[in-house]
Amino acid sequence: MAASNEDTRVVDNKMYRPPQQEQTQLTLDEVIERLRASLPNIPGIGGAGSAGLIFLALIVVAIIWAGTGFYTVGPDQEAVLRTFGKFTGTATSGLHWHYPSPIGKRNVVAVTTTRRMELGFRSGADGFTVAQSITNESLMITGDENIVDVQVVIQYRIADLQNFLFEVDDPGDADRGIPPGQPDGRTLRDMAETAVRQVVGARNIDDVLTTEKEQVQTEVLLKMRELAVTYKTGIDVLQVLLQNVNPPLEVQSAFEDVVRAREDRERLINLAQAYEAAEIPKATGEAAKITEAAQGFKQGRIARALGEAEGFEAILEGYLLSPDITRQRLYLEAMEEILPGVKKFILSDTTGVLPFLPLTGTGTITGVGGTQ
Repeated sequence: MAASNEDTRVVDNKMYRPPQQEQTQLTLDEVIERLRASLPNIPGIGGAGSAGLIFLALIVVAIIWAGTGFYTVGPDQEAVLRTFGKFTGTATSGLHWHYPSPIGKRNVVAVTTTRRMELGFRSGADGFTVAQSITNESLMITGDENIVDVQVVIQYRIADLQNFLFEVDDPGDADRGIPPGQPDGRTLRDMAETAVRQVVGARNIDDVLTTEKEQVQTEVLLKMRELAVTYKTGIDVLQVLLQNVNPPLEVQSAFEDVVRAREDRERLINLAQAYEAAEIPKATGEAAKITEAAQGFKQGRIARALGEAEGFEAILEGYLLSPDITRQRLYLEAMEEILPGVKKFILSDTTGVLPFLPLTGTGTITGVGGTQ
């Protein structure tokens, strides 16, 4: 009976298979010997057997170990180098080499990144939503012995990496994921809390709640920078931002009423000052206008009086020279002013007719006794 496979036959009702090649297991010595035989003949190594192969392996391991000393520093990073645990220098951005561990160690840290610390509260997962208030950090006493709830954000960066890593032994801050040994953990939080309590404690609660927030931020920033230098933290505090400054919840509504009343007062004062600023120039202009008109009237009256006085003196001089003629002229001028629209006739005591000009505009000359 033939099967489909030509190498398989049935003998005495039994399936026959061709013999397979037996697989032999190699010992460790055989593997080493074969590896040694495949290597080139190197003087001093080929005759040493497994010892030479181990020496070659050590050379390979040493090369690999030395290669681990290469490292890269990013443009926003800085590296601190240590040899046998002692600080030996720093490295800036680029590719560098330093003794590998355990002889040398290196710490590559981002130094230009602006970091953030929250005092008095903890943000949510997005970094902005307030998750909870930490009252043991936020509640503090003002200068007028009131309690105020202050929440602050501190922005900082690393200014001196050597001091940052080696000068302060800090327990770390688990809330922000700060490991032990870095001063931006508990040390930075204590500095911020100390500075804020000192500045707030020197002011009245009204100043902290309303008018002097900018000054509080500036003073806290300066005090934190001073403390950072004193403790050699290697931290540069960039900005202090007051988030929420509120009275305790038990009296918050009463304080809000006071704040609203104060805002209304300020608004009314501003309106009054605006009205004053608008009305004073107007009144000043009216006063100047009246004063100038009075001055003009004064100068006109003085000039008129001086002219009348000079005219009177001129008439007096003429009267002294010719009293009759002057008297007659003054009489005629007075009658002209008194009777401007009345027909006048001039009579003379001399004989004959005195001709005169008609004031009626007829163009004829009349006189006593006839018309010419």
